[in-house]
Amino acid sequence: MNFHYRIRDQKISNTFIMKKSIFLFSTTLLLLLISVRCDQKSRNQAWSVNEYEYLEAPGFNVLVFHNDYPVGKQGGIEFIHHDDRIATNGFIQVDLPSGGNLPMPESAERKVDTENRIITASIKTPGSFLDYDIRVWPAEGAVHMAVDLKKPIPSEYKNKVRFDLLLYPVAYRGKTYQLGDKAGIFPFEGLGPMDTGSGGDRINVPLATGPKLIIAAEDPQYKLEIENLNGSLALIDGRNTSLGGWFIISATIPEGAEKGALEWKITPNLVPDWYRQPVIGLSQVGYHPMQEKKAIIELDSRTARLEEVVLYRFDKNGMITRIRSGLPKKWGNFLRYAYAIYDFSDVSEQGLYQVEYGDIRSEPFVINKEVYRENVWQPTLEIYFPVQMCHMRIRDRVRVWHGACHLDDALQAPVAIEHTDGYRSYAGTETRYEPLTPIPGLNRGGWHDAGDNDLAAGSQAQTTLFLALADETFGIEVDQTTVDQNGLFVELRHPDGIPDLEQQIEHGAINLLSGYRASGHSFVGIIATREGRAFLGDVASLTDQHFYDASLKTDEIQGNRSGKPDDRWVFTNRDTSLEYEVITALAAASRILRGYNEALAEECLETAVRAWKYEQDHDPVIQPNAYVPGNFEIQEVLATAELYVTTRDEQYKTRLMSLLPVIRENISRTGWAAARAIPFMNDENYRTEIRDVLKTYQSELENSLNQNPYGIPWNPRVWGIGWNIQEYAIIQYFLNKEFPDMFDRENVLRVVNYVLGCHPASNTSLVSGVGAHSLTAAYGFNMHWWSYIPGGMASGTALIRPDFPELKEPFPFLWQQTEYVMPGAASYMFCVMAADHLLNGQ
Repeated sequence: MNFHYRIRDQKISNTFIMKKSIFLFSTTLLLLLISVRCDQKSRNQAWSVNEYEYLEAPGFNVLVFHNDYPVGKQGGIEFIHHDDRIATNGFIQVDLPSGGNLPMPESAERKVDTENRIITASIKTPGSFLDYDIRVWPAEGAVHMAVDLKKPIPSEYKNKVRFDLLLYPVAYRGKTYQLGDKAGIFPFEGLGPMDTGSGGDRINVPLATGPKLIIAAEDPQYKLEIENLNGSLALIDGRNTSLGGWFIISATIPEGAEKGALEWKITPNLVPDWYRQPVIGLSQVGYHPMQEKKAIIELDSRTARLEEVVLYRFDKNGMITRIRSGLPKKWGNFLRYAYAIYDFSDVSEQGLYQVEYGDIRSEPFVINKEVYRENVWQPTLEIYFPVQMCHMRIRDRVRVWHGACHLDDALQAPVAIEHTDGYRSYAGTETRYEPLTPIPGLNRGGWHDAGDNDLAAGSQAQTTLFLALADETFGIEVDQTTVDQNGLFVELRHPDGIPDLEQQIEHGAINLLSGYRASGHSFVGIIATREGRAFLGDVASLTDQHFYDASLKTDEIQGNRSGKPDDRWVFTNRDTSLEYEVITALAAASRILRGYNEALAEECLETAVRAWKYEQDHDPVIQPNAYVPGNFEIQEVLATAELYVTTRDEQYKTRLMSLLPVIRENISRTGWAAARAIPFMNDENYRTEIRDVLKTYQSELENSLNQNPYGIPWNPRVWGIGWNIQEYAIIQYFLNKEFPDMFDRENVLRVVNYVLGCHPASNTSLVSGVGAHSLTAAYGFNMHWWSYIPGGMASGTALIRPDFPELKEPFPFLWQQTEYVMPGAASYMFCVMAADHLLNGQ
């Protein structure tokens, strides 16, 4: 009996425990489901469409055709994940049955349904069947993206229409991917797999295929899932067919599909409580004791409390000592970030320093009177400029940067064509040479521009002018390079007794004179054929170095002629604005070349005078072209002022006075040239007139400088603004010299700080090899090695519209951020020399 009771009690106990366990399990499951639903609801609520019309959550943004530069990997659907733009160019691509592709869409009409958080972009392709919408909206804690076709895909385009999204390779190389049955690691280098099509063309075989892609599962900052809800995805390595390629996520759009032809679910990992890491903006080189010194702290816009800034100094024994600290002053918001400024201008003791904000510490920098006199502009003059010299063999110790190149320059370009990079020809050649026949005398002088290797007259003229002004203004006599024009040979780190600046100016002048020698006016420029443009490597291997002769067979060579039409083309149409720009450069160069190369100096001045007279006696010719400045009235002011400064001839003074209405209307661009002429005019009325107009400009300028924490004009379009603000700084230098009470020398010094690291998005020096941290993978002719040329100056931080400043590094293939150009290098040199002159007075 007692036994039965015990059994019954045990059964009751077991039943109670079971019911309790079921209850606890059910409760736990319910709480888990509620937690998941709350988490999804929370994640959904985190998404919003902001005032800039893009979808955002803390740590992830979806841009919808805010940018219109897809050729530069800046357009379509774009993702910014934890402050890194990791995806771009999300749109439909079409392989044409005849070969090639439909043009990439540059713009779309964007509509926003704020209440439902739906962004719709409508894309139209004129002359094609392809009009479609892309819809983006948040749901289930993720982002959904759908493509709606306006009409079905024609049968002849079966399997030729796909949606592609590009992934930034630097973010993912070395990280994992999982797609379908394949798991792997993104390779550092494009290694295939590749196949060959029936026509012999290369085919990029996917790394993997499947409906759901998981990338960087091991990295919370970059983990991302993309699922095709009605089809498959292919993961492709775009670097197999392009050195600057990105990884590609691709989905073929099925035949007959219209609305909802494609739908992706994109789930980014969002790091809880993620904040963007602060950036301490400083000059990577340092400061003069007497100049303004400000650390500009770039912060997440949600930052509520500022942290302490600490300034450290290195003593003679290598000890690093805290010398002062304090809270930075809140500046406000600019673009997507908040800014604070720590002013330590009163620190003047010479030495090594570092700045710390929170747990972020800057690279070391110096405060020294000699800060701008050593290893700042010197790499640009002593390495970058010699390396860029065309038609020369460049040796540097045991290294040859490139052989003597383009000795077969150049063939008369065909007429009435649109070439690449803005080069075009009109109905006639305006020379005595037939299309695709050699024009003699073009295979000397000039510098390669960036990685393109072209010689554009507008670029060559600006470069020559800035070098001449720097030489004349600051009296630089540095000699570290051997230049042998007759032997077509340059050797770095080998002085030859001649100032390097004079030899570089000579090289520019030789190029600028070539068009006048051949046909009496400036040529637009020399550029490779489309086939030649697809070449990187030793530029001496770009062509066979023999002048093309159509009477010879392709593989035939006779003397210095061959039947291979690989020579570069020269575009030769006249434009009045370009004429005046070249006149300005030749006039300035003539002054520098006196006493060094008298014959060339005389030719420069005679050519400038003759060309100016021709333009005065003829109606303006307006034929837009690559690097042609336009606005011939402005260019006439600059040319006339330069000729007057050079010759003191009254005809130029008279003409300059008659151009005062143009000067007034364009004072921001002409005032500096007008001011440079003041000491020679002996006309107080002229000085007063210029000063009065400059007052208005100065007031407008001050307002512009207050629009951002860096105190510089910051108005990027596609390219970074580095080159633009250096030209602005040159203008400011000459205005300061004539009107120091109106134009602050800090206008120049802040530009130098910006270029050397005090700019948005990062604190990298934009001059390769200059400063403690600089660009060491840039868009130069050696970009394919992910390398750099010391002293090359890049345009820098670009604006990814509407509000994301970006400087991708290390990545040398975004020319709008890391491209070197010759005028940028020359204006950089001028600015650094100007900073030293303003602070040290000699």
